[in-house]
Amino acid sequence: IALARALAVGPRILLLDEPFGALDKSLRLDMQIEVKRLQRLAGITCIMVTHDQEEALSMADRVAVINKGRLEQFAPPNDIYDLPQTLFVNQFVGTANQLTARLLATGADCRVALAGGPAWPVRAIAAPGALNTGDSVTVCVRPEHLRLVDRSTTTEGLPGTIELSLPLGPQIVHEVRLTDGSGLKVFESRSHGAGLHAPGHEVFLQLAEGAALNAYPSPQPEPSP
Repeated sequence: IALARALAVGPRILLLDEPFGALDKSLRLDMQIEVKRLQRLAGITCIMVTHDQEEALSMADRVAVINKGRLEQFAPPNDIYDLPQTLFVNQFVGTANQLTARLLATGADCRVALAGGPAWPVRAIAAPGALNTGDSVTVCVRPEHLRLVDRSTTTEGLPGTIELSLPLGPQIVHEVRLTDGSGLKVFESRSHGAGLHAPGHEVFLQLAEGAALNAYPSPQPEPSP
């Protein structure tokens, strides 16, 4: 009713503040589709505030990510998710595993060496002029860009041990502990035959075909007061 009242006066801009926050998941999806359809039919600009990242990425033509009052990135949803310009955007939007690595090469064949693991390709480097070969970098990889491979079938990859496998609708979410004690999340699709693994199962982590990392200058420690 509130939406109908707002549209009845023919506004040029429609402001939406957490419009779907109180709805159940299935109803929320139906309303997102309906509002998107109405917005296209009416041909008006909508500005929507939301803390639901999936909602922002699905509803918007452009997304603004703000951190402590500072605009970190303003871009189409695919760029926000796949090509985040800052480490904050990469960590804040969606789920991202964070690793420390050493930059092996820049340019078209940009690669990094992971501690205790393989050399993996890098898709994009933030602030490329600030980094040189050999520098320490922070790399982020999405959980869906990783694959689990049994150690009995290969010797290549980043070694880890399964701590937990959690069924989550169409996906299996794995928590994998690396040899240095850090943890990574891996998303696998049930439609591709993914299954649960017992805790303690030893695996290698490999990049999915076509996947790559995003790299950023390693954060500097905060100065002592």
